[in-house]
Amino acid sequence: MKQSVIFLMILTLAGPFAVFAATLQNMDSQAYNLQIQESGRPYGSQYQVIENAQVDICFNGCEMTLLSTGQTVRVNPNDSVVIDNGVMNVISGN
Repeated sequence: MKQSVIFLMILTLAGPFAVFAATLQNMDSQAYNLQIQESGRPYGSQYQVIENAQVDICFNGCEMTLLSTGQTVRVNPNDSVVIDNGVMNVISGN
């Protein structure tokens, strides 16, 4: 019984701190360079996603620009971004 109470307390305290991120998946057989501007951050950063890769990114939401085409998308945590044939598509996670 005491262990159950402790476990419930841990779950209650950990809940608000759960971290979510957008998922970025590159379906193409080539790497792409992205410019990432995270929400609340003053500077952007460049990021390379290799061919056929899937990563978690943009933990607080961000704006992604595919440098080869200039296409820009706005991404929220829990969203999925798929690069297919050089085009980014956002699938809302809400």
